Amino acid sequence: MKLVALVQRPAEPEAAARALAAAAGLTPAEARMRLAPEPPALLARLEAGAADALVAALLKDGVVALAVALPVPTDADRTVARTFALDAAGLTLTSRGGDELRLPWSEIVAVLRGVRGRRAEVETTETRRSFSPGKALVTGGLAMTRTESRTVRSSEEAIEQVLLVLARDGRVGLVAEGQTDFSRLGPRISPSSATNLQTLAADLRERARGALHDDRLVRLGRRPLPFVAATDFRLEGSGTRTTVTDTGAALDVLVEVMRAGVLR
Repeated sequence: MKLVALVQRPAEPEAAARALAAAAGLTPAEARMRLAPEPPALLARLEAGAADALVAALLKDGVVALAVALPVPTDADRTVARTFALDAAGLTLTSRGGDELRLPWSEIVAVLRGVRGRRAEVETTETRRSFSPGKALVTGGLAMTRTESRTVRSSEEAIEQVLLVLARDGRVGLVAEGQTDFSRLGPRISPSSATNLQTLAADLRERARGALHDDRLVRLGRRPLPFVAATDFRLEGSGTRTTVTDTGAALDVLVEVMRAGVLR
């Protein structure tokens, strides 16, 4: 399977909608709806051959689109940095396990800053007994209490800011605010890991001047995506049910679309 994605906003939206409708068998209204979100935006999920044919038809009509294969890469396919080092030659990311990703400045093609979130929704059923005069009267004192139940709902969301460094050869390194030691920033280090990550992003912008530096995924990284389900799981027990939704899968898809777009 492949996802077909729009990577650049069409210069002529109506013409692009007509082209997508004709190529994908959609109504004009459906085509406009799929083209409406800010790129990168997903247009279709198809078998590989059909996806490639749709991309070819759209490109022929001037709609800048591409297809990426599923499943897309995740953190398991990247070098997730525990530490980093910047010098005159390039950037080095070192994982918790000791693996190194060494990238000369000229080989970095893009630095993407984004966010991913995990939301936990908790439902707790509380049960309590209270004295019931009416029940006592009806039962002649055999039953004196009544049971009342109510459900209390609460939610909590954790947001993690990340930097993804894309190399010309396709390798990807990831710096996550909650997983990286920022002591290499020296006197500029902040108590806020989010601020430290932004400082590192500014350093990379200064040194990797030939790369694309894009912050769109800060806005778009947590938006729901068509054809991509958020990762959900539930925990239940002792009157409590917790539903956890992780939007990391959506960010992974958008990163892969942008990586493919930059490399092509």
